[in-house]
Amino acid sequence: MEALEPIINLLIFLTALSVAAERLTNVIKLRNPDLKDEKATKLTGKEREERITNRGVLTGVALALVLKADLIGALNRLDAPWETLGWIRIHGSAWVWAPEATGVVTVFFAVLGCAITGTALGFGSKFWHEVLDAVLELRNMAKLRNQGTRSRLPGGQGGGGT
Repeated sequence: MEALEPIINLLIFLTALSVAAERLTNVIKLRNPDLKDEKATKLTGKEREERITNRGVLTGVALALVLKADLIGALNRLDAPWETLGWIRIHGSAWVWAPEATGVVTVFFAVLGCAITGTALGFGSKFWHEVLDAVLELRNMAKLRNQGTRSRLPGGQGGGGT
């Protein structure tokens, strides 16, 4: 696996979850008259923005808890962080509890990880998408640099021959 692939996997995971959290926050925002229309509200722009942000973080935490989107667990599975989702899993033809849901301590750390994830989702999908774009650009620059290094070696290969 490439050096940046685990980070890219995690960023894709967070970007997808943040899009879902953002959509849910938007639904909540549109149902609240004070948050729905900037011009029709009696709140100042800063108060309105603060309330939307707070709802975004709360929505992110709630979504992370429902899905068991645990950042601590995901960091332990950077090869496939999406496989850490879910309190209950299908094993063969039976439903079984996820390992993180079987003990008090593991549940505590899973809930803590979900709270951290939810707070991170509150940054919004635009933030996570921009971070992902930056890492992808870094990966592309590293590939180009490695290709340039190989082309300058004898035989045009990374260590081969003449």
